[in-house]
Amino acid sequence: MIPIHLRISGFLSYRETAELDFGKFDLACISGHNGAGKSSLLDAITWALFGEARGKSSDVINLYPDVKAAEVTFIFKHEGNLYRVQRTLPRNKSTILEFQILEGGNEGDVSSTLKGQWRPLTEKTTRETQKRIEQILRLDYETFVNASFFLQGKADQFTQQNPSKRKEVLSNILGLEAWEVYKARAAEKRKALEREVDEIDGRMAEIEAELSEETTRKARLAELEASLKQLTSLRAAQESALENIKRNAALLDEQRKMMITLSANLERARTALAELEGRLAAKETERIAYADLFRRADEIESTYKAWQDSRKQLEKWDEIASQFHEHERERTPLLERIAAEKAKLEQELSGLQEQEKAILEQTSEMEVLQREIEATQRRLTEVEEKIKEREELTARLQSLRERQTTLKTENEALKAEMNQLKERIEALKSAAGAECPLCGQRLTPEHRKFTLDKLEKEGREKGDRFRANKNEMEDLRIQIADLEAQIAQLASAENERVQLASEVSQRSERLNTLQVLRKEWGTSGEKRLKQVQKLLEEGKYALEEQKQLAKLNKELAKLGYDASAHDAARQAELRLRSVEDEYQNLKSAQEVIRQIEDEITNLKEEQRKRKEEIEEYQKQYEATAAALAEAEAQLPDLDAAERQVFALREEENKLRSELGAAQQRVEILAVQRKRKAEFESAREELLHQIARYKTLERAFGKDGVPALLIEQALPQIEARANELLDRLSDGQMSIRFTTQAEYKDKKREDLKETLDIQISDSAGTRAYEMYSGGEAFRVNFAIRLALSEILAQRKGARLQTLVIDEGFGSQDVQGRQRLIEAINIVKDDFAKILVITHLDELKDAFPARIEVEKTERGSIVRLI
Repeated sequence: MIPIHLRISGFLSYRETAELDFGKFDLACISGHNGAGKSSLLDAITWALFGEARGKSSDVINLYPDVKAAEVTFIFKHEGNLYRVQRTLPRNKSTILEFQILEGGNEGDVSSTLKGQWRPLTEKTTRETQKRIEQILRLDYETFVNASFFLQGKADQFTQQNPSKRKEVLSNILGLEAWEVYKARAAEKRKALEREVDEIDGRMAEIEAELSEETTRKARLAELEASLKQLTSLRAAQESALENIKRNAALLDEQRKMMITLSANLERARTALAELEGRLAAKETERIAYADLFRRADEIESTYKAWQDSRKQLEKWDEIASQFHEHERERTPLLERIAAEKAKLEQELSGLQEQEKAILEQTSEMEVLQREIEATQRRLTEVEEKIKEREELTARLQSLRERQTTLKTENEALKAEMNQLKERIEALKSAAGAECPLCGQRLTPEHRKFTLDKLEKEGREKGDRFRANKNEMEDLRIQIADLEAQIAQLASAENERVQLASEVSQRSERLNTLQVLRKEWGTSGEKRLKQVQKLLEEGKYALEEQKQLAKLNKELAKLGYDASAHDAARQAELRLRSVEDEYQNLKSAQEVIRQIEDEITNLKEEQRKRKEEIEEYQKQYEATAAALAEAEAQLPDLDAAERQVFALREEENKLRSELGAAQQRVEILAVQRKRKAEFESAREELLHQIARYKTLERAFGKDGVPALLIEQALPQIEARANELLDRLSDGQMSIRFTTQAEYKDKKREDLKETLDIQISDSAGTRAYEMYSGGEAFRVNFAIRLALSEILAQRKGARLQTLVIDEGFGSQDVQGRQRLIEAINIVKDDFAKILVITHLDELKDAFPARIEVEKTERGSIVRLI
């Protein structure tokens, strides 16, 4: 940082504005009496850059009541750029900080620099702006003062710091804060990797939780499989039971027929008892009862054969229907594409019709807009006339105000002149000596009267002019008020003109848009509307799909499939299906008729035994009737049984679905195990990377690479400081830096990191506090110069200014001479060196001198 220009106002002892051009010297002495404000110049620089000075920031405002704020503007050069910092602290208010960079001007010419183009670097807040300044300088206040400024009372600040703080300051001076950035970046990457590990751990925990359910899931799968097996068995059993119920129902029908048979047998037996012929007739009647069924035997068998034929016909139609539906599936996408193309055209037609409707509606809107534009333009012309009138009135008002100001100024001058005349008249009237108090001539009665008349006449003339001006000013005030009222009435004309012009513009733009839309519709939309209507009317869309559809329709026609015939076959099969029961009954009746015929034969032979048989038949009939009643009572509800079977089938399907989901949940566990292995591999790799970044953090930390760099720099600083200290102490003093020391706990075998300063002279090695003020300052001065010079030799050094504040007072004549020699030795290594002293004998030892003087108006600065 190289100072270029400093401007101070209201800061500490500088009540009024003071400026200092640093471009006119490289080495200078700042001299002046104690309290004159020498150190305040340096405080101004540090306060401008860092907001800190020797006192609190609120104490920097000059104590005079008329000073409203402290303000410092500091221009400096840094790394080839010119910067300007302006810090202002109004009394009882917050600090205002502005930061800028020069984009034009000559950095060697202060006047050109002050007129250059400054680009602002100021951030949103003062804190952020201060942070940006420190980032550009790569220094904070403490490091800047420790390395570049030997401030009054702070020359020993580096040596007096504790080892840890001293090492931190040296690290900042050497630019090692970059390693903190590297450490922070490594830490950020490590934390990001740790977050990834945490995320992987979370996912693995989820997988573990899912894998922990394996036993439960497999148990659930087994349970569902068992339940499904049981339910399948139950459903099969229920279906079997349903078939049994159906069979039992058929058996009951047979039992009912048996009851009829038994009743007939009993009747025949009774009839046979009465008369053999009656019994035989009864048997014949019974045979006739069955004969009807046998007469219908051919019909039943024919119907049964017709049912078998209908089944075969239905199977044939089912096969043809299968082929038909295959072709029908091929027709479906064609029909969908044809319908989609038609819908697209219909949608386009609807949009074009809506557009045509909108165009027709816009025609009337265009006529309304044209009328509104014409009316608004007429109003706009009227408003512009009002604005022209207002401008004329404003010009007249300005002229009257200027005349009013002229008269007021003239009256103020006349009043002052009249007061002077009054004082002269009073002085002349009260004069009692021989000499005129006004002109110094001899004061005679004639001279007194003549002079009084002349003065009074002049006073009357001025009074007349004063009153005439006052009357004219009153007239002007009335005219001005009238003009102001007229102008106020026309005040809204400008806004009205803007509003009307905006309305004309908006409506004209809308009219142009509607005209363009109408033109576009006439050239393209209207034509397209007719095309779409024609395509829809003639059906000329999706031509390829329609061609393919026609081909499929022909193939379907070849199949000869007739849905109504298929349905009729299905209905016929369903209608004839009941003959199966009659056919079975016929078969059963043939067996029964044979029994009856046998009975007839037996009855003829056993006519004598029929009485006994009647009783037996009666018992059989009653038993059969009871069994039939009991069977009818115990027969389950067929409809309820069918509903139960349906419910079981539904439950079975639901259970199969649950079983599929359970199988999937079990199978996914294998995938999760694979994912877990992949996560474990990725986690292991991340942990290796985290370990590497932790190693980098340790390497970039203060005990890593920065400590090595400090240890490399310390020998150079130590050698250069000893070289300077040798000159300053005539070879009597030397220093040594120690970077490691033993712990107080002697049990520890390792050494702690430190930065101690050991000072030696002819009497041996002593603590820093044991040296006199002059000796201590020489040590501080040598270390500080060594630090600054080593930095100046390093590539891209940032400290190019050296300031020594009141360091000579503690030295004897020989010590002061050696300090001056040391300054001359290193002056070529710094762009600017400032030495502050109040000793007159040192002023001529420097090529330039900045004189600071305390006056009643505050401190002032002169460059000599």
